[in-house]
Amino acid sequence: MLGLPATTEVGRRLPKEAFYRHLDVDAATRRDLTGGVASIIVANSIKPATTNIADGKAVHEILVLRIDPKGERVPERAVRLVSNATPNKAVIVDGGSGDIAICEEGRLLEAQDVERLALNGFDLDMVWDSMLAQVALGEFDGHNVWERIDRREKIDGLRAEVSALDVRCRKERQIARKNELFRRMRSLEKQIEELEKGEDFR
Repeated sequence: MLGLPATTEVGRRLPKEAFYRHLDVDAATRRDLTGGVASIIVANSIKPATTNIADGKAVHEILVLRIDPKGERVPERAVRLVSNATPNKAVIVDGGSGDIAICEEGRLLEAQDVERLALNGFDLDMVWDSMLAQVALGEFDGHNVWERIDRREKIDGLRAEVSALDVRCRKERQIARKNELFRRMRSLEKQIEELEKGEDFR
C-alpha cells in the first residue's frame, strides 16, 4: 500500500472492540466506530526490522492502517480514536475515499489523492517528520515540519479572511466603510506576504 516496500506488508485484521473495550470512549465515538467502520487492517509496519532505516529516538514503528468504511468514508471520530489508541505512530488510509490522515498532537492532518508515501530520512524520527510534511504540505522535507504546518495554516486562514473582505468590499456602498474594509484587506495581504517569505527558512 502507498508504494511502500513489500517487506513492510502485514495484512492483519484488528478487531474493532480492541479500540474501545478498555478505553473511556464516549457513546458517539463508539457508535461511529461500530456503525461506520467495516474493518481495520494493519497494512504496513515500518520499523528497523522491515526496512533499512535506523530506529528513532522518539519513533520506533510506524503503522499504516487501512480502515474500510461501511458508508462512503470513515467518520472522523473513528479515525481519531483508532489513531490515538494505537501505541505507535499511525497513518490512516480511508479504504473508501482513499484519503490519508494522521492524527498528531490533537490535530488531524489530511491529504487526498496520495498514491505513494516516501520513506524519506536516515532514521524513523526523520521518516515520520517527512510523512507529516507529505500529508500536510505535499512536500518531502520534514525539517521544522510543525513550524511549517502552523505557518501554512495561518496563511490559509488569512487568505480566507482576505477573500471574505474582498466580497464585502465590493458590495459596500458607503465610501468610508469601503475604504476601511480595503485597508484591512491590504493589511492582511501584507501579513501573508511576510509569512510566505518565511516559508523558505527550510
